[in-house]
Amino acid sequence: MAALIQRQFVVLSFMTAFLFLLTGVLSFSNNRLMIASTTVQQAASQISSLALLTWMGREIPTLNETVQGDQAPNSVTGFLFQLATSIHPGDLRSLLGRELPGMMTMDDARYIVEGKGARLADLYVEYPPHPKQVIDAQASDPPQSKVDEPDTETAQPEVKPEEPKNKPGTIPNPSDKKVVFVYTSHNRESWVSETKYVGSSLDHPTRNITLVSKHLSDALNERGVGSEVNTDDIYQQLLDKKMNYALSYAQSLQVVKAAAQENRELKYFFDLHRDTAPREQTTATIKGKKYARVLFVIGKRNKNHQKNEAFATELHKLLEEMYPELSRGVMEKGDKSDHGEYNQSISPGSLLMEIGGTENTLEECLNTAEALADVFAAYFFKAEKVANPVAEEPAKR
Repeated sequence: MAALIQRQFVVLSFMTAFLFLLTGVLSFSNNRLMIASTTVQQAASQISSLALLTWMGREIPTLNETVQGDQAPNSVTGFLFQLATSIHPGDLRSLLGRELPGMMTMDDARYIVEGKGARLADLYVEYPPHPKQVIDAQASDPPQSKVDEPDTETAQPEVKPEEPKNKPGTIPNPSDKKVVFVYTSHNRESWVSETKYVGSSLDHPTRNITLVSKHLSDALNERGVGSEVNTDDIYQQLLDKKMNYALSYAQSLQVVKAAAQENRELKYFFDLHRDTAPREQTTATIKGKKYARVLFVIGKRNKNHQKNEAFATELHKLLEEMYPELSRGVMEKGDKSDHGEYNQSISPGSLLMEIGGTENTLEECLNTAEALADVFAAYFFKAEKVANPVAEEPAKR
């Protein structure tokens, strides 16, 4: 018995050492060796979980019982194995996810509601920007410091989008009561059509997702839903404070809290982002017009996330009715992800929206902002009518 335990320990030690060695090679290769997380994930998904568990069961006899499926899902042995190794029997991604960035387990991310073509492999991976070194196909300059300012020489002049036009049946004047707050935690996220790759990300100081945020706020105001938009340069604030890019949500949370304290009537907080999924997954054509598709992201670390999920699901259903296939669905990120809360504990009406991807255009994203304004206005006025029903007229004499 002692010999068996010793052999199991040696095998697990070698497996752990191999994973650390592989991670070290990838980390110190200075990005010369690039393996996309989605590629690894797709490859892993092709490996049978049964085959994996059978192979591991040769050295860990307890796993053979799991493979046979005779035990209950919450068996004591399975629980102890998961507790000791953080590996979920039947999910290969849990074996690799701790060592390879971007590999998400079922606890980390799942679709609550799936839109057309929804695939877990297409979930975005957020890349920190490298604001000085502009890379294109011919570039070969060495990378420079991450805390440098963006290259303003290649920056294009800011172009303001067209003001949304009044539509039949909409209310032309915005309400004095501001109930929606639109902001951007990653405010410099941009598109291939607007800028060049900067390091491994695609950012621009002016031609970025903030243009979509402003357009959405303006469109909501035009439809009679009082909205305000935040124009703070969160990324610049991080640079000024010498804070890591990963703290973007912590920085934007201060903005959200300040807005909520200043205006107690704010109920809805929309954080707009740009995804990195491929164009075929992020583009929809509706009545001959192209749109950037929307993915709603919910942070499970918020203890009241069920209310945010319900809100996102309602908007998803309305989008399916009014703009079929515009929504990619509602996705939940668990408490094991890097952020997992996304400032959504501030209100049940808080959402993170991924508007299109890097291969979409600004125009397509602005079209989506118009559609979102239509959908949210329909939701809002229906909710207001339910919450504040009109008193019945007195009976006529």
